[in-house]
Amino acid sequence: MEIKDYLYAIRRRLWLPVAVPLAAAVITAGIIYIQPEKYQATATVVVPALSAQGYSTSAVTQYVSTFKDVLISVPVVDELVSSTHEKRSDLVSGLTAATATASSNIIVVTYTGPNRKTVEKVARLAAIDSLDTLLAPQLSAATNESTTGMAALKQADQAISDFTTQTGLLFPVEDYKTKSQELSALIVQLTQAQLGGDKARVAGLQKIVDARQKELVALAPLVVQFQSLDQTKVAAQAVYNKALENLSKVDSEIASDHDARTVTVRNIGHVARTPEILKFGGVALAVALLLSLAFIVFMEFFRPNVAQIPYLRNLAIPRRPLKPVGETAGSAAGLPAAAVVPTTVGNGSGGHSNGGAATGVETDLPKTERRPKTRS
Repeated sequence: MEIKDYLYAIRRRLWLPVAVPLAAAVITAGIIYIQPEKYQATATVVVPALSAQGYSTSAVTQYVSTFKDVLISVPVVDELVSSTHEKRSDLVSGLTAATATASSNIIVVTYTGPNRKTVEKVARLAAIDSLDTLLAPQLSAATNESTTGMAALKQADQAISDFTTQTGLLFPVEDYKTKSQELSALIVQLTQAQLGGDKARVAGLQKIVDARQKELVALAPLVVQFQSLDQTKVAAQAVYNKALENLSKVDSEIASDHDARTVTVRNIGHVARTPEILKFGGVALAVALLLSLAFIVFMEFFRPNVAQIPYLRNLAIPRRPLKPVGETAGSAAGLPAAAVVPTTVGNGSGGHSNGGAATGVETDLPKTERRPKTRS
């Protein structure tokens, strides 16, 4: 078949590509119209972490992308369901986030839902909960670090306490220094006595010097042991202090997320449904139009087979209207015009005349249903 044949087939069934798309558009618009009213609110979030730390553009973009995913994640949605009693499906479908520019640290959270009284609360809590969820790994890490540091510090303190209990030395390093100074003074006195020839004094001082030297020799390994324990405690204290600093930093960021100046809420109000109706109604109309045209082409291409099905015969081979016979054809046969009713049976491929006879009634019946020519 040629293109003009398909165009002719479309013209014969013009009601199909007109009625079906219109019906699809009307039905789609009606379905959208009967849906519950929608209300909208926005929460503008200024992310303090990005503002304070000066992240790069790629880091900000990644942060915003993660924020969008976290916004509709299970922990945030569960928290919102518990706080606002909104439906989970409404929260997942109604929450969105966007930024004005790729490197902006201002995120706009939008919530569109059916409950006018809760849209502001949902938008605000969604923004805050998302920020808290993003900080949750840092908070967990800082908390674990502080817990580990505290345990290590307690262990170091216990080791020093056990050392003190076993040795009876509270400050062995200071004791060693004191004894060393005393020994030095005794050695000076012993030298003076030796120079003065005071044998009795020399003998007494010599015993004292020997005793102090033995004490220092016995105290030296204890001092080394204590210094090792003390260094372990100092290192544990440094780790613990760093963990507390990180924990305090995360806590301050979480506190800033809950600040009223960080999240600003705005109630947009009722959401008009006209754009949505036009959008989806137009899509339905276009799809239905394409399907109608495809159906017509299908019927024309397979018309001989489809015509064998009784209830599709009229769609496949519609009858053409009667055409009046001209007076010239009647007079040429020597009969009045009303008496001449020649019949031309179509050849089944679009209604072309058979043998060039004059046309009185044209039909597109298949060859098996051709009517015999009769003349009155």
